[in-house]
Amino acid sequence: MRWNSKASLNEQVLQVFILSDRFGAQIGWNIDLRSILLRAGHRALHPAILRAAKTLTERYGLGATSQPSPRGLSPEQEFSEAGDFDHLDFSQCIHPESDVDQPVESGSDTAHPDTAPSGPEYQYFKGAALTHGRGETFIETMCRDKFRKERETNLYYPFCSGGDWEYGSFLSLSSMSQSSIDGLLGLELTAKMNLSFRTTKELRNRIKMLPKGPEWKAIPWATTYPTKKPLTLYYCDPLECLQFLLSNPLIQDHVHFTPFRLWSNSEKLMRIYTEWLSGDVAWEIQEQLPPGATLLGTIISTDKRQLTTMTGNRSAYPMLISLADLDMDFRMKAAHYASLLLALIPIAKFREKDAKVRGVLANRLFHAVLDFVLAPLKKCAEIGMMMSDPLGWRRWCFMPLVGYIVDTSESALIAGVAGKQSSVTIASYKEFGDPFRHPPRTANHTIKQLMKLEETMDPWDLPTYIKSAKALGLNEPSNFLTPEILHHWLKMFHDHVVKWCIEAVGTAEIDFRFGVLRPHSGMCHFREGISKAKQTTGRDHRDIMCYLVAVIAGAKGVTKGFLAAIASLVNFFYHGQAPVITDDVLSKMDHSLEKFHAHKQAILDAGAQRGKKGVIENCADVTEHAHITLVKDPAANSNRQEYEAQICRHLDRRDKCRQFELATAMEAAGVEFLAPELRPDEDGLTSFIDETYDLLDEIDPVTELGGTGRVAVNYFTHSALLAEGKFPNAPLPYRTFTASDNTTAFHLNCHPAGRQMDVETAGTRFRVPDLRAALATYLHRQTGLTLAIGGKRPSLRNHFLPFEKIEIWKNIHIQSRSFHDANKILVPETVNAAPPSDMVDGAPSDGSNWKVGRADAVIVNTDAQYEWPRSGLNGHAVCQLRMIFRVVPRRGRLPPLGTSRFLAYVQRFDITGTDPASGMYMLRWGRRADNSIMGDIIPLDRLRAPVELTPRFGKVADPRLSKETSLDFCDEFWLSKWYNKELFFGLSHS
Repeated sequence: MRWNSKASLNEQVLQVFILSDRFGAQIGWNIDLRSILLRAGHRALHPAILRAAKTLTERYGLGATSQPSPRGLSPEQEFSEAGDFDHLDFSQCIHPESDVDQPVESGSDTAHPDTAPSGPEYQYFKGAALTHGRGETFIETMCRDKFRKERETNLYYPFCSGGDWEYGSFLSLSSMSQSSIDGLLGLELTAKMNLSFRTTKELRNRIKMLPKGPEWKAIPWATTYPTKKPLTLYYCDPLECLQFLLSNPLIQDHVHFTPFRLWSNSEKLMRIYTEWLSGDVAWEIQEQLPPGATLLGTIISTDKRQLTTMTGNRSAYPMLISLADLDMDFRMKAAHYASLLLALIPIAKFREKDAKVRGVLANRLFHAVLDFVLAPLKKCAEIGMMMSDPLGWRRWCFMPLVGYIVDTSESALIAGVAGKQSSVTIASYKEFGDPFRHPPRTANHTIKQLMKLEETMDPWDLPTYIKSAKALGLNEPSNFLTPEILHHWLKMFHDHVVKWCIEAVGTAEIDFRFGVLRPHSGMCHFREGISKAKQTTGRDHRDIMCYLVAVIAGAKGVTKGFLAAIASLVNFFYHGQAPVITDDVLSKMDHSLEKFHAHKQAILDAGAQRGKKGVIENCADVTEHAHITLVKDPAANSNRQEYEAQICRHLDRRDKCRQFELATAMEAAGVEFLAPELRPDEDGLTSFIDETYDLLDEIDPVTELGGTGRVAVNYFTHSALLAEGKFPNAPLPYRTFTASDNTTAFHLNCHPAGRQMDVETAGTRFRVPDLRAALATYLHRQTGLTLAIGGKRPSLRNHFLPFEKIEIWKNIHIQSRSFHDANKILVPETVNAAPPSDMVDGAPSDGSNWKVGRADAVIVNTDAQYEWPRSGLNGHAVCQLRMIFRVVPRRGRLPPLGTSRFLAYVQRFDITGTDPASGMYMLRWGRRADNSIMGDIIPLDRLRAPVELTPRFGKVADPRLSKETSLDFCDEFWLSKWYNKELFFGLSHS
């Protein structure tokens, strides 16, 4: 049987089941309801498909080898009985992927050799991540403490009841101080609740009795040189931390163990990189491990933090640990607690006068602590260790260090680099501009240098040793020091690229240009410019990057080579942030770097590399959010004494409460998390679950355990519910709806802005004099797949309209799908179409004076055969959204044809070319023969995405411009493709 990629989706799903039945020994039953849905592209599957898939996967068992039908029917008969597929029409489906960590033959195809290339092709490492019998489940671990007998009669012991535990857990996890909690517990109303604790001390003593997680240890730390105060190291066993993470049922849907290689199709021409396990490094490490071993990549992060402000001068040096096997999106969200505090590195104040010697002593202390704390981890990376996964399987785990997340200065400390040396290559600062990569720093290189140096001098003769070490540029192994976006890209961009542009354009000029840019909802507006911005964050750096290239284009001090160099660097940063990296993306990144090196001399020629005081220096570091929540927030709730000990106690209480909350919620719901193959005979009392999604659906915890409690709005879902008639009283037309291709969803306020207006009044208010003519033309044309904006209008007598009134809205929320994953719904964006402010109820609250109205620029679909963002600007136009309205039919009359939907009046921009230096589109207003701007009425659901249009300022910007008038009073613009990453990927892909 040959795979038919052109068949309808229901036929393709049927083919999958037939293939699984005929070739079950090779590919097995790896069809999963959610897997099919996730791989089906942006179009939702028909409910019949979902019901059939669910029925058959439950009948045959997910991941098991092919089994005969228990009723003796063929897969075709089983599938047809499971759902009704008459008259269904579906989009093309890509080849389904197995989400099961099932080893396959190394170097072989996972699909049948007769199948045609139709979608992503997976190749899993053969013999990896095998299980070795039953281990200990999460619940069993929690039941090992000494109070397990008491909990047989009282599930919430040492608390007297569920309500007692709920109240105590809330107080313990809150940010209230100890005195505030004591005050609350001392109230007469609280006393009537008959709680098992009356003070904070009693509450914390009861929490100490809960089942424990990783145990904190404290040991005195001796140093060769004397310090002003004795040092104490607070740390946990890294193996206990990793087992604590690995056995948590909440990670089951987000953890994978088998290295794999992914291609765009079965021809294996385009490699795709998603998670860490999809890379070559994970595959190469797995090849060095024994057969059946499970690779658990370990990630470490350190960042020194200031705990006090103004006074005290107290700092903490936390070390965090996490698993690279967790999905990146899951691991990066602080609400999932995927990073644990492993240690607090002592911060010593040595009694040494020489500042350089003190620095070397602090660095040696750092390395000594790392060597001590990570010693168990290094041993397990060598010989492995048996661990239990979330489903209760035992795995032989090896835990190499695969990532160390630090800023630039700390990466130099870890690598042992002296002077201006690279921490990841053997290049010195004089070679940083070379257009090729220097050899990496390796362990052999470092050891040879250390041995050579110690042959001639005493390593504790620090003044002499420091000079010799600097000359050699000593370093440590650094394969795990990979670039990190926050510190190595955004900070580098702000500390260097932004300052180059300020020097080239001029402080006053660049500040004015940024100040007159159009404000966008959700984006920072730099009304005072960027040259004097203080205490900027990574988000500020990101927003500056969105605008910078278009802002400096054409400025007096910016040559074409200068612009090309800056644009190439920004392209490199954007391509590198793609959630899915392919060979094509890597090629584009290489091309961007090559282009930068080809034009970087223009930056030197402009004198932009140097500031008034010489070479521009690095700024202060921006630290990760996890260090704040794990260190600074607990310190803020302490009594400002012995910070380290109180931080450890706070985190210990937090972990105990979260684990006890999950355990009691599972017990109360009668749920056990266990692999199907390990389950005992059904007793009717316990419900067995093996997916986090189902677990969270079954339990009712006091606090949010599955991440943040905030639910992102999904207008696609809201629109589907409205279409199904779930809200019969909703006003028509529905205020939430989707585009015909289901790529974009829209949401309007329930009520319009103000009362109904006649067409002439609306045209005057919004300064759209041809509104009546545009409406008459729209009714005459009755647009189909192709939409015309502008052009010659038909001769219509008096522009008669079969209605008088319209209702108007001032803005709309547009929600799109991710470019790389159509099932990922993006955050909605607000697009404005407000009238001039001098004609509405006063001026805006922010002091702006929108005398010409606030009308944003958008991308409009003009040809339904093209789909945004995959098609880029093909079949699309850039327009200004001037009005959002709906026609009010005359009383007792049906709405005229084409007016039962929301409409918009837009004015068109014409693309005049592409700038060869930056790759930006050049636009200008589309005008008619009488010099009026081309505008027309379109269905509102033809909008696709907001965009940023930056005026082409020329060598010097017009001083009469303002943020309110820059879009309306300029005639030529740049279409900034860096406005957001989704826009960049769409325009770069086309």
